[in-house]
Amino acid sequence: MAVHLYGVLEGPASSALSIAGLDGRPVRVLPLGDRHAWVSDAASVRLEATPKRIREHDAVLRAAIETGYSVVPSLFGRLHADDRSLLAALERSAEAVDTAMELVRGRVEMSFLVVPSGPPPVMEQAGSAEGEGAGREHLRRIRKQIQAERILLASAAELAQSASRSLGELFVAERVVENPMSPILAALAHLVSRDNVARYLRTAKSQVYADSAVRIAVRGPGAAYSFAAVQVG
Repeated sequence: MAVHLYGVLEGPASSALSIAGLDGRPVRVLPLGDRHAWVSDAASVRLEATPKRIREHDAVLRAAIETGYSVVPSLFGRLHADDRSLLAALERSAEAVDTAMELVRGRVEMSFLVVPSGPPPVMEQAGSAEGEGAGREHLRRIRKQIQAERILLASAAELAQSASRSLGELFVAERVVENPMSPILAALAHLVSRDNVARYLRTAKSQVYADSAVRIAVRGPGAAYSFAAVQVG
């Protein structure tokens, strides 16, 4: 039966929690010396990356982080033929996993997000107006809408930059998320020591910006996908 890898873990515990992973299948532990690989069996040799499965994959690693593990997350999507095949792939990837573990040991990923305070503007449908005068008015409204969206994005970028400066002493690495998914306007990923998570949350949520059209959201702590995800095999 094919095997799915969630990640390589390092920490005091010796077994997985009693949790379900992809498609409700139980999470198993493969010992790797002083580390552990959390895996679950897959029903087929191909794994479709549905939103539900990606959330399930992430939930397993969040449970590991809550338990106190340092986590090197595996990129979603690759299956291994069996435990032996996975262990062989991990051995071949040992250097990359070691490097990633050095980076994430005692650290987690936090996400600083800027989102609209209200519902995002809805673009008018082309052809909704008739006649020359109505057509000009329709184009004027569209141009106004586009300008409003640009101003909103600029406000979000400014707030993210200000937050980066305020949070600078609390993270060891930062990534700007390019083209974040709607409705997120701007996003920063930060690698943060566990000891600094509470202070990070307080500082991030205390950011104040004059433009009431945007607001702050913070996610984490989570696995450090932005900094240390590996593709094993």
